[in-house]
Amino acid sequence: MSIKKLLLWEKYRPKSIEDMILLPRIRNYFESGVSSNYILHGHYGTGKTTLARILIGKYSNDKAFLEINSSLYTSIDILRNEVESFCKTVPMIESNDPIKYIFLDEFERVSTNYQDALKAFIEKYHKNVRFILTTNHLNKISDGIKSRFTCIDFDQKDPKEEKFLKTEIFRKIKDIILPNEEFDIPKEKLVYIINKKFPDFRSILLEVQNFKETGELNYMETNVSNKLKSDLYNFLYIDSSYEEIYHFLMDNFGAEKIDMMIALLGRSFVKWSLEEKRENIEKLFKLNYIISDYSEKLETATDPIILGMTIIGKFREILKT
Repeated sequence: MSIKKLLLWEKYRPKSIEDMILLPRIRNYFESGVSSNYILHGHYGTGKTTLARILIGKYSNDKAFLEINSSLYTSIDILRNEVESFCKTVPMIESNDPIKYIFLDEFERVSTNYQDALKAFIEKYHKNVRFILTTNHLNKISDGIKSRFTCIDFDQKDPKEEKFLKTEIFRKIKDIILPNEEFDIPKEKLVYIINKKFPDFRSILLEVQNFKETGELNYMETNVSNKLKSDLYNFLYIDSSYEEIYHFLMDNFGAEKIDMMIALLGRSFVKWSLEEKRENIEKLFKLNYIISDYSEKLETATDPIILGMTIIGKFREILKT
């Protein structure tokens, strides 16, 4: 396939650790190579599979490795045949590394029996085989497996880590990808895309590709029912307790879709308020400043729901005057 026809997330998939966007605490684990069995876990699209492939030598082709997609091959027979055969045989590749590597992707899909059987393989071949597992759901992996692995969390643990990742994503897109693709995105629109899809870097690049092809952002309004829009807009004009606001946001948006709420309070709300409430332009102008200000704050917000409650509160203050 021509590289020009690749999707951006495929075209710019890192081939080395140096090219990856990784939290420092994750990068530090591998300064001296693979020294343990690892479970890479966390949100989808954060680089777990890419890192695993780099670690097993898929791109450098300097290690003996086996990769299995556990969502496609869930049978315990895979262990008895492919995995055991690989563990027993002499590598067909010349390498200075005496260790062989097995990567089981999307490991949460396998059965309890599969996980129990894998423990025996880990014990039997611990001298010359290292296992790397990836999963979006660590809770679906047995304690017996987890006790034999170093578990590395790809999810940000605090606002500092979130800011670090968003900054690095912004820099990679702005300084590397956009110049290479010979197009540009205004800063505020790129920030919106990153906030909208964070921490899923793959989805962020899909949004960037959509902008490249259409010149427009998908603000998700087309996927929102007219009833939800109406409920949100009318909610701004009624007196409610903080508890009621909280439950309204949780029931209709949730923390992961506060960016959708912010988008709905832009042009769509201006049009609705002019037609339904006959609001004056001066009020709407002030509301626009709130949206602009809090769209950027969403980038570093530790709790999007609290940020959403604040926006609703500030809208109400202006609409009541």
